[in-house]
Amino acid sequence: MVSWRLSRELHESAGFTSVSRLLSGAGMLVAVALAAQLLGSSWYMGRMLPDTMIGDQNVGNLTLPQARVKLESMAASYNVALSIGGQQYSFTPAQLGITYDVQTSIDGAYNRQRTTWFFAPGKRSSTLTYHINTPQLTAAIGAVADKIGTQPVNANLKVLNGQIVTVADKDGFTVDRVGLARLIEQNLGTGTPAHLATVPHREPAAILASSLAPSIAATKQLMNTQITLTYGTQVWTPTSAAIGSWLTFQPNDSSATAPVLEPVVDQTKLAAYVSGLAKQVDIAPVTQLETVTNGAVNISRIGVNGTAINQAAVVAAVSSAVMSQQALNYTITDGPVAYKTTVTNFTVLDLPSYVEINLKVQHMWVWQNGAIIYDSPVKSGATGAGYPTVEGMFHIYYKSTDTWLNGESMGPRYNYNDHVNYWMPFYSGYGMHDASWRNGNFGETSGPLGYWRDGSHGCVNLPDATAEWLYNWSVVGTPVWVHE
Repeated sequence: MVSWRLSRELHESAGFTSVSRLLSGAGMLVAVALAAQLLGSSWYMGRMLPDTMIGDQNVGNLTLPQARVKLESMAASYNVALSIGGQQYSFTPAQLGITYDVQTSIDGAYNRQRTTWFFAPGKRSSTLTYHINTPQLTAAIGAVADKIGTQPVNANLKVLNGQIVTVADKDGFTVDRVGLARLIEQNLGTGTPAHLATVPHREPAAILASSLAPSIAATKQLMNTQITLTYGTQVWTPTSAAIGSWLTFQPNDSSATAPVLEPVVDQTKLAAYVSGLAKQVDIAPVTQLETVTNGAVNISRIGVNGTAINQAAVVAAVSSAVMSQQALNYTITDGPVAYKTTVTNFTVLDLPSYVEINLKVQHMWVWQNGAIIYDSPVKSGATGAGYPTVEGMFHIYYKSTDTWLNGESMGPRYNYNDHVNYWMPFYSGYGMHDASWRNGNFGETSGPLGYWRDGSHGCVNLPDATAEWLYNWSVVGTPVWVHE
């Protein structure tokens, strides 16, 4: 009995020792693991854990600044190569409105690995953080789609010389813009340069040539409308070809039974036809011409009213008849057109003879004994360029022929040396002369050839015939009145 108890105690003592040793060994393993974790955490403080992936970039074992440099390099080199219908395009993130947030990507990956067991096997992956400027991405995709895609062309009708001609429809090709945007966005989180391809899809026209038979039948009915227009003894009966030339065609979605293209009267085309009739019968008014000389009015031509047909009423009546397919017998009415009056004001000087030059209207009159004996358009100084013609009462102080006019004596801005046949100076180097280089451009008051910019350096340029006449008529001392 004593022997059995001793044996049992010895056995229990041995088992306890084994368990103690096992627990002691496990504790040591845990301690070693904790020590390794602490050591690893200390080593990887401010550094990425092994096999850390951000997008397609392995930044394991890199310090945070090193990881930032690597990701920024990736972001700078990222691009999207796009193939659409055989056309190749390449885009940078900036062109697509994409901005990579490198710092947020690094911070997120780093903070997540702080909660990860150091010895956990496998890669630690996270996507790149990015922001999209949606309007800019849409605009970039739209620009490509507009280049590649073509809009479908609906079938149409037109009337040529009375014949109804069908214009065939054409298929279009369009790019799925929404789908293309999704393709681009699916790749952004990896940072891997994208090589994307898509094919434009066929888009049929909404109106097909095969569906135009009802529209052609409706057009023929409109063209057969009987129309008679009468004005005095004049009678016009438009042909079916003429009526067809007034028609245009509009898509009609109002009824499933209506023609897909509805023939309608084009008001502009019909108005052009009626305008042609008006030219045959309208009587233009005669402008009344009046001159006012020192307050006294003289009518050199009496004004006469004209007549004109009421074109708008004709257009409305004919258009309504055609569209309702009702025969029309229409008597055209007319109305008076008042004449206009042109008034020319003159102030006659108490001089036996003189030359008057009006800068505002760019014209010259030669007066003798209170009457105009000669007039002509002129070209005066380029006021807008700083070369105005002087205003005032002057006189011709000498005359010469076959003369070279050199502007150097007037200052460096007057850089010309021109030959004239007739020279009649009236004030300090300014005068009247021919100017063959004007090529007949005289009298313009505005526009690119107006005197304001295209005028002389201050002289009064005359047509060749005017300069010759004035030279032969005038004498030294002839007064010259320049005014606006």
